[in-house]
Amino acid sequence: MKLGFEESQTRYESASQSARVWTERWVKDWVFCPNCGNPRINQYESNRPVADFFCTDCREEYELKSTKAKFGARVLDGAFRAMCARLVADNNPNLLLLNYDLKNLGVTNLFVVPKQFFVREVIEERKPLALTARRAGWVGCNILLSQIPSSGKVFFVRDRQHNPKTSCSRSGKGRSFCEMRHLMPGAGS
Repeated sequence: MKLGFEESQTRYESASQSARVWTERWVKDWVFCPNCGNPRINQYESNRPVADFFCTDCREEYELKSTKAKFGARVLDGAFRAMCARLVADNNPNLLLLNYDLKNLGVTNLFVVPKQFFVREVIEERKPLALTARRAGWVGCNILLSQIPSSGKVFFVRDRQHNPKTSCSRSGKGRSFCEMRHLMPGAGS
């Protein structure tokens, strides 16, 4: 697994927009499905609510969140209602969290939160935007990473060190990604 981004130029002037392009491309090129082991996951078209990638073999879906800083206790996310609706759907997604380094143009950390841990209880509703805001009344959400146990975080890359495929698909006292579905009663399907 190559941890560097392939391209250094994008059509965007914004560093965050360029990073979005680089990280999505890197995931498409290098990340395998931790559920079934398929060597690649495919990217959905842009602007799909709470789903960025999917596996063609097992149909698992993945939402990608990327940042240059390490993730803290909360991750800023999109619309609250759309998130809640997706998390109770039959095809609720897994969560991919990626840290990148703009200086070295590469991945620092990447881990997946299996969908059985990515549940409504870890979503925090934010206050509506002020009446003076362009999108007045819009309500976003935060993902509460602090509420997800360490057994619910399966690392592909940690501190620029790639974890072998077998390590990534097994976590939490030797349980496989698929077996982890039973660790949280009432969470996900």
